[in-house]
Amino acid sequence: MVYETFLKTIQSMVQTRLNKKANVSLRRVLKNNGLMLDGLSFTKPGSRLSPTVYLNAYYNEAEEGMPLSIITEQILMVYETNPGFSEDICEELRDFDAVRGRIAYKLIHAAKNKVLLSHIPHIPYLDLAIVFYLILTDNEEGQMTTLVHSDHLALWDISLEELGILAEENTPRILPYHISSIESTLNQLEMEDIVETEALPSVALYVLTNSRGINGAACMLYPRVLKEFAESLGEDLIILPSSIHEVLLTPSSVSLPPEELNEMVQAINQSDVPAEDRLSDHIYYFSRIQGCLYLPPSSTTTLYSGADGTVNPQ
Repeated sequence: MVYETFLKTIQSMVQTRLNKKANVSLRRVLKNNGLMLDGLSFTKPGSRLSPTVYLNAYYNEAEEGMPLSIITEQILMVYETNPGFSEDICEELRDFDAVRGRIAYKLIHAAKNKVLLSHIPHIPYLDLAIVFYLILTDNEEGQMTTLVHSDHLALWDISLEELGILAEENTPRILPYHISSIESTLNQLEMEDIVETEALPSVALYVLTNSRGINGAACMLYPRVLKEFAESLGEDLIILPSSIHEVLLTPSSVSLPPEELNEMVQAINQSDVPAEDRLSDHIYYFSRIQGCLYLPPSSTTTLYSGADGTVNPQ
């Protein structure tokens, strides 16, 4: 079935089932790294809420032979059991004092998100961008978050600088960092039988993430985290961007050559990391003496160029 035909057919079938209980419309949403997702947006009469159920995975199921009637049932079940934001949360979003303590930051790739970054407040950082989000709910079932857009700043009457200061204060407090060996991390995730130890590089690797394991690559920005870990090892660090959720740290003196590490990052991104979760295709370098995070040079003759370093106060 042609993709566009699938979208319109599912929209019609879901709308017929709901009748006038909600208006069902097609919506295209821009996600991280330029990923575009198509979904059904549900709006009840008199409500400001429009929860969205994404359809891309359902199209794959239809291509594999699943009847559209069953897909319709699944979508309705998702909609009815996941109503999205409540009216109370929508009201809270308008009250800056109610949300200021829940503003956090995360890291995404700058070049892969040019369109998205044109609509949201952000701070450039090396070839990445620091962006901001609100943690609306945080419980055993997970987090509900929403990206901070430029119109939020206008609504709250604050500047990008004020937003950044709040996120810098909140993020380490709400989502404290955690560093562990990669072996310990795999054991905790009960993946020791799934991941072959021979597939791991023969160097010391440590996982840096936050207490939730969500958007944990931003822990690189926490004050003194990289500095203190580098000092504990007595080494500068090479950082492998595993995903937006975590990064891998390894001491520079015992690491593989930079070009091999870059190839490793690129291969893992392509085979194991969803497109929406990829952070970068190359390594970074942290100098414990200068307290700076650096981009690797285009040439592999040296690990980094001091002149191109970005100050990262540690």
